[in-house]
Amino acid sequence: MFCRELVAQLRGEVEAIRALGAELAVVGNGTPAQAKAFASSHEVPFPLYVDPKLAAYQAAGLRRGVLDTLSPGSFGHALRALRTGARQGLTQGDPWQLGGAFVIAPGGRVAFRHVSRNAGDHADAARIRKALAKLGDRTAGAGGDGAERSG
Repeated sequence: MFCRELVAQLRGEVEAIRALGAELAVVGNGTPAQAKAFASSHEVPFPLYVDPKLAAYQAAGLRRGVLDTLSPGSFGHALRALRTGARQGLTQGDPWQLGGAFVIAPGGRVAFRHVSRNAGDHADAARIRKALAKLGDRTAGAGGDGAERSG
């Protein structure tokens, strides 16, 4: 349900993200066939990559576990998702793997990082756009890592 909700939210952000000079991509943890079917049935207008071995999730320090996934906060997120029309379908991939959101600057620097604390804890789109806008405004050689963190 949360993946469906997130894709619907991101679909509405694609043009704003592109206007800021960036591209959007999503990584799921199912199989390539599952990703292809999901992208088709949910009209995903951006690349959807898969990592069934969870290597990218681990490298990014994303959380995984039953207690993280089914924490009290996830129930409130479920109600929010249901109100937006998202419904739970057949779970694909690792059901205990949580996600996150990252803005990766040229050169590989992480300019924004959100690690989901529980299922449905999505990054705020306005904060992602703000991080992208800062990258566009940043001059070469600015000090500090400039990373904004959430979660």
